[in-house]
Amino acid sequence: MARVTDLPAELSELAAEFPGYEFATQQTWDGISIIATRRGGCAQPGLYAVVTGDLDEMRRALIEHERPTARQGERQHQP
Repeated sequence: MARVTDLPAELSELAAEFPGYEFATQQTWDGISIIATRRGGCAQPGLYAVVTGDLDEMRRALIEHERPTARQGERQHQP
């Protein structure tokens, strides 16, 4: 995996939006995949890595991971 030091603008935006993850790219047969891995490794429960070729899919996956706790809390308060 190649670490991205000079991130393209789109990846820089993701890195700013999700500071708990490191972003990299990897050449694949179909083009380039984007990889996000959680800082601090996999010792914590939850999402560790996302690999996709689609920036929007990457953002959705990371957003969905950050919201489950809030949604579970909301469900507990509903009748």
